[in-house]
Amino acid sequence: MDKGAGLRPVILFIALVWFCEARVVKVPVGPLVHVEGQAISIRCDVSDYEGVRDQEFDWSLVHGDKLLPLISTFESDFVDPSMRDRVNSGDISYSKLGDAAVELKFKKVRATDSGVYRCSTPSTDSVSKGNYHDDVELKVIGDSLKVAPAISKSAVAEGESVDLQCTATRGFTEHTFLSVTWSIRKGSSPLEEILTFGPDDKIKVGGNYTQRYTDGGLLLDLRGGGFYGLILKRAKPSDQGEYVCTAQEWVRQGEEGKNWRKILEKSEEMGKVVVTPTGESHLILFSAPCYVSL
Repeated sequence: MDKGAGLRPVILFIALVWFCEARVVKVPVGPLVHVEGQAISIRCDVSDYEGVRDQEFDWSLVHGDKLLPLISTFESDFVDPSMRDRVNSGDISYSKLGDAAVELKFKKVRATDSGVYRCSTPSTDSVSKGNYHDDVELKVIGDSLKVAPAISKSAVAEGESVDLQCTATRGFTEHTFLSVTWSIRKGSSPLEEILTFGPDDKIKVGGNYTQRYTDGGLLLDLRGGGFYGLILKRAKPSDQGEYVCTAQEWVRQGEEGKNWRKILEKSEEMGKVVVTPTGESHLILFSAPCYVSL
């Protein structure tokens, strides 16, 4: 029997244990798309490490083959002079989320903050193994979302159609997608969702409107050019109320872009619709003096 053959499984097992225990530093899958002026955070985690339980982190901005030091959980003077004012003012900061996780935070992210960010962990392992940093791209876009609603008729008779028109546009970007939601507020009641289209061209119907949509009582008018229309056929008295159009801007996130993340939302009042009931009988009573002779 070949003695080497018996050693191979042992060597393989040791190699697997070695690999599984290798340090892993991980940031989200990019690009991370955010809108200028918003507060954002980027998370970084480390696992399978040796040494002290409470790990330290450094954040840097990657410029070609150079690193611009940004902020550190350990070294207060780690920051590059060009970024010191923003760090000192709290516009750029960090937050520890535990022994093995940290967030890089921007109070108001700027277009100039677009770039590749690196999260690094100093070694506390007996032998260097695994990865000690991970990079993620941040893309900061302008706020170009515009919402312009309209209602063709503010007063309709029962049985007529209510035409809700909403134009939602944004500056061209290859990374974002739109959804539009039509809602109604009846008196002092909370806003109630009627129907949402997008961001993946799918339709989501509000619970109280499911049967109406199934019966063909809700029709979408998607003629293009940012125009989104919803027609409520055979209006009912319950359709009376204040209508609202909400546009949302989304990006795909995660492995293979399977998840949706909302980055911006804008709502506009469309106006009030009055539905006049028909077919009602009205009883008019007249009163007159009554004289009694005694």
